[in-house]
Amino acid sequence: MGEWKLRRSLPRLATRAGLGEVHRVHHERRPVPVLLIAKLGLDWAMVLLLAKALSELDMDPGTRPAAVLLWLALSWGGLAYWLLARDGRRWIAVCDGGLLVGTAGTDTIAIAWPTTEGLTPAHGPGIRRGSLRLSWLDGGKQRYVTLRMMTDRDALAEAVEGRRPVPKPPHGRILAGSGIVAVACAVVWALTLSPLADIIMARRPYYLRDLASVCAQATAESDAAYAKSAPYHGSAPHPAVLFAEEDDSDPVVTATGTGSDTPDPDDVQLVACSRLERRTYDMTCAFSHGVSVSYYKARYRVDVYEARTGRKVTARTLDADNHLFCGGVIELHGKGGGHEEDVSVPSRDDYQRILDEVAAGAGE
Repeated sequence: MGEWKLRRSLPRLATRAGLGEVHRVHHERRPVPVLLIAKLGLDWAMVLLLAKALSELDMDPGTRPAAVLLWLALSWGGLAYWLLARDGRRWIAVCDGGLLVGTAGTDTIAIAWPTTEGLTPAHGPGIRRGSLRLSWLDGGKQRYVTLRMMTDRDALAEAVEGRRPVPKPPHGRILAGSGIVAVACAVVWALTLSPLADIIMARRPYYLRDLASVCAQATAESDAAYAKSAPYHGSAPHPAVLFAEEDDSDPVVTATGTGSDTPDPDDVQLVACSRLERRTYDMTCAFSHGVSVSYYKARYRVDVYEARTGRKVTARTLDADNHLFCGGVIELHGKGGGHEEDVSVPSRDDYQRILDEVAAGAGE
């Protein structure tokens, strides 16, 4: 039965069995402090996994707080239900006159102190290491139950050996309350002050692709910034990334300003965003089977923003014309001809040249 229901029914069950007052209840599960510590570790790993998953799904980093809070609410609520309301495994209540043993869906077993034999390590095929065996006499015959794990097992062993209840630690409720407060403080610290908090609240990018939101939000004329990103000031180099609207959310090119490898997300100061500014008709090529393609030259505008504030720093233009002549084989989807439009896009080398200039501080 659940913890709440068990706590309400135990006095009645103990009185009916003639065992007197209930002093302590042991459960066949790991102690609550161990479960809470494991849960905090799981939360830490899960938050990192959520950040990676949302990034891979091209979700706005602003969705992270809601996703994390939803995970915390559901997971902690599930743990509370499992501990307090769900039918658990075996439990043992230590009473004045003996032990009351019960499991979910079965009758309880009353064991008077004079009939108890002991609590010893359990061994044998299929028995988990560290299990205990509680044995007693019932009408002259020995009976026993095997316990895989128990909360406060040392106190239970002392009670069985001494055939009397072991007093609870003083101020147990205060200690339990202090533990709950400590866990709550740990969760609040993780969400607000820890290194993980900046990732949860999208105050700094976790992946380079997270910086694509600067371009998306700048287009929407809303605040676009990572408050914990590297500030843009002083002399070069200024590590930068460039995103193009014709590509996915991964950066097209990156630049450190020093010629080294790709910058770390925490080091990026500038985010360049390439958008089509205008296109100019170039030519139309007719192919076999009634297929035709209209080609366009294009001009792209590359706006550069500070990752920390979303402030626009500079802008460049880039012309693209990668259509030379009509030729080759064109494959269109569908049957029996068709028409398509093809707009020129800058090459990676063109983008890299502009971003290298920006990262090196050209024009400052």
